[in-house]
Amino acid sequence: MVEYKSARAEAEHTAALLRAALRRAGIPEHETVWVRALVTGKGRAYVEIGALPVGSAVKLLNGLPLAPGTSE
Repeated sequence: MVEYKSARAEAEHTAALLRAALRRAGIPEHETVWVRALVTGKGRAYVEIGALPVGSAVKLLNGLPLAPGTSE
């Protein structure tokens, strides 16, 4: 149970940071509610991003650095 709680806390914290980053990128708060913490039965932590409208997805992409070797 301790591992589950630790994983849950990590996932919740990371989801909160991601929601804040999305808001800073110009994505409305009502669209960031789809970002949520998940923990599997085995205690593995995940952050589910959910669906974003295309305009918000473009804002997210514009806020991310391009990977080396890619072009626009």
